[in-house]
Amino acid sequence: MVSWHIRGEMDEIDVDQSYAGHPTMFSIRMHHGGEFTSFPGRKYIRGKKTFVDLLDIDTFSVHDIDEMMEDLGYASIGKPLYYHFQRPLGDLDFGLFALASDEDVRYLGSFVAKHKLIEVYIEHDKTTLHTYLMSPTHSKVRITEITEPPSCSKTLFLEWHSTPAVDLEDDMDHMEKESGNDPTPTGHLEKDLGNDATVTDHMENDLGNDATLTDHMENDLVNDANDFGKFGELESDNDESDDSDFFVDIENILDDINVDMQDFEMNIDKDVEWVGGSSNTVVDEGTQDEALEVINTDFLASDSSSDEGINGQRKKSIRAIQRAHENDEALVSEPFYIFQKFGSAKEFKDKVKLHAIETRRELALEKNDKNRVRWVCKGTIPKLGPNVEVNDEEEICPWVLLASKWKKDVNWTVKTYNKVHKCLQTRTVKAWLCKNSYNGGLRDYIVELQTRNPDTTVRVDVESEGNPHSETRTFRRIYICLGALKKGFAAGKRDFLGFDGAFMKGPFPGQILSAVGLDGNNGTYPLAYAVVETENISSWTWFLSCLGEDLGLNTNSNFTFITDRQKGILNAIADLFPCAENRYCVRHIRDNMRKQWRGKPFEDLLWTCATATHVQQFNKGMEELKKLNKDCYEWLKKIPPQHWSRSHFTGRAHSDVILNNLCETFNGKLNEGRDKPIITCLEFIREYLMKKIVNVEKAIGKCTGPLTPTAMQTLENIKKQAEDYRSVFCGNGKYQVSGPWMDQCAVDVVQQTCSCRKWELTGMPCKHAVATIWEMRKNSKDVGIPETWVHEVYWLKTWKQMYSFKIEPINGRSMWEKSVCPTTLVPPKHHVTIGRPKKKRRKSAYEIDDMVKGNSASRILQSVTCSKCNNIGHNARSCKGQKANAPSGSGGPGGSGKGKGKAG
Repeated sequence: MVSWHIRGEMDEIDVDQSYAGHPTMFSIRMHHGGEFTSFPGRKYIRGKKTFVDLLDIDTFSVHDIDEMMEDLGYASIGKPLYYHFQRPLGDLDFGLFALASDEDVRYLGSFVAKHKLIEVYIEHDKTTLHTYLMSPTHSKVRITEITEPPSCSKTLFLEWHSTPAVDLEDDMDHMEKESGNDPTPTGHLEKDLGNDATVTDHMENDLGNDATLTDHMENDLVNDANDFGKFGELESDNDESDDSDFFVDIENILDDINVDMQDFEMNIDKDVEWVGGSSNTVVDEGTQDEALEVINTDFLASDSSSDEGINGQRKKSIRAIQRAHENDEALVSEPFYIFQKFGSAKEFKDKVKLHAIETRRELALEKNDKNRVRWVCKGTIPKLGPNVEVNDEEEICPWVLLASKWKKDVNWTVKTYNKVHKCLQTRTVKAWLCKNSYNGGLRDYIVELQTRNPDTTVRVDVESEGNPHSETRTFRRIYICLGALKKGFAAGKRDFLGFDGAFMKGPFPGQILSAVGLDGNNGTYPLAYAVVETENISSWTWFLSCLGEDLGLNTNSNFTFITDRQKGILNAIADLFPCAENRYCVRHIRDNMRKQWRGKPFEDLLWTCATATHVQQFNKGMEELKKLNKDCYEWLKKIPPQHWSRSHFTGRAHSDVILNNLCETFNGKLNEGRDKPIITCLEFIREYLMKKIVNVEKAIGKCTGPLTPTAMQTLENIKKQAEDYRSVFCGNGKYQVSGPWMDQCAVDVVQQTCSCRKWELTGMPCKHAVATIWEMRKNSKDVGIPETWVHEVYWLKTWKQMYSFKIEPINGRSMWEKSVCPTTLVPPKHHVTIGRPKKKRRKSAYEIDDMVKGNSASRILQSVTCSKCNNIGHNARSCKGQKANAPSGSGGPGGSGKGKGKAG
């Protein structure tokens, strides 16, 4: 339903004042019917201006602009249209950005909170700009420092990498074409630049103030990069699951198959209480301005004729029947219609509540008695216009819905319905939102899930109840491990799991805990998931206990786990699985290190120690760290190396992974489902896993060879390295292998080990082992090729068997079998937080430190020195008069520097 308003160019209003208190509302000024002039000094000429108000960035899309252009009469022209918006405070030379996708709309939305009027420019038939290639969806910024000849100063050069690629040379060519035969944008530059001259040298005079073209482009492009939320190679905050990954384990790059979940909401039946699903209702704009339909059915309640006679009564009856048939046609798109029947008042009210959730409207009961139930909309209607006063009476949203039951009526009938909303959508979540999910169908969902998917484990944990005879139980946690995933994980033959938690976004409290494995192609294989109240010792212990029962683990099990050292998980693993190998994610160790010791030398040495495959290499790295900084060395030494260095790992997992990005990858896939109520969230996860298995199986069907594609590529790289090595037989199945850089190791083909420990850690022959296999093949024909020496984890047959177990589909809620559990689940207490619900993850210390604010680097977490007293921890403005050069203890990082006495 269209809620925006188009006004003319002359109707100027103060949008900043009109939208006060509405951070998501904004207006646009559309420039259409014209064209852009050439670069530089670009202008939009021969065009018209039209204002569009009452836009909400939460619901705004490119399709809204399409409808606006249709209203302005451009639909019949039949020529393509190109949309661009101007970054606030930017110019038309470097401040234009594409408006063609959801990513572009999200980028536009980053300005709406502070800038309520956005300039939008329309190009007709063709585009002369590069903005569609330089939008946040297609481009990345790479910053390269280039040293010019002695006559030129060092310049910071920014390249835009896009698809297809666009760099500054292409832009210069484009400028030349726009300017005619003159090779310079201004027409005043020399045609022959010479061998030692640069373009920037010859453009300085035209740009003024000794500025170069790259200087001007640098400022604008760096600002644009900051607005994108990514500077250099930092990822944007758009995907909160995308952790900035400075440490990249090249040998263990994840190869995860893409799963399209865009149509998930389309599969939700709107007549079924899938609470929290967005509404896809299509409203016919042509019926919005129709008069309020109110019917009088008194003649239906009595057999006596009125003063109008029988003919008049018949006409009314026929008209009522016609309306009923007309409303039957609207059943597909409208949730309510005149003469709609409900069996009870409760059924009617539940339907309205669900409609309020789907459309995000603030609907309230105005009348609720034994004969009538009347709903009205209490939504806010913004005031726009030049003569709006603060004390003006608030306008009431016209939406209304009335159902009644009179005399001998069997059903409740809708008598009044006005479907038009003029208000804004609300963020308020009613208490019955969660209640509907828990006591309305969570137990039924579990029954359906286990019925359709045999061997599926579902466990529900509730709060302890003081009264054992109480008919209600408060929900606390739910754990799910689908039967197909259990069988597939066992077929993968790799006892390795990563654990992580992700918060539920929006108004729904809780955390999603997950256990994710790794298949033979370095792809994620989620095994189990749970929704719990929070991350603590109790919730992790409960989750791991359920998982241990499904996998048959006990205190003597030799499993391998990797974690981010979340709250409570280390104690839970130590208590339940003391013999397991517990690895720590190295990136999170690096994050903690950066709180005290920053700089590339520290991070390089940490990575060197973590990736060392034998103890001697590890000790060498630690000694170098000790020379660099003894305090950092002592801090890192306190973390046992068996948790974070490959040199101390066992080979039980057939993997040397030291980054927990497999869990973070899985959490990122669930991004769109984590802001939904409990049933919808669980169903989103199940459907994602169901589709993922099918997609991977399709990829497997295209593969050939004995190994998975990733394993084949890894082995080919090892073979190239092995070409430089020489193997010498020493007897008893042992070989001495030597190569460049004084690299010499001992290989035991009987035990399938090498002193570099790479073969033992990964299950794949290292370069020393491959050289040995080649040497053995010279003397024997029964040795086989190197592929036959690879562990079966990486076999294509194993990978295929792992994904042969399918997750079965389930029925819609109307076909669910009712649970026989005698108690009723009630939702946990929801504590409303202050302010807007947070949907983005909390940034780590190093990400905050690397942020760029405006045109300068952030000083967050950096020490401040007072210019008055020279103490650390405060500045001159907050100085209390401390003594200069005071001894340590009078001030310090994070302290105020206050002494015992008061300043004179």
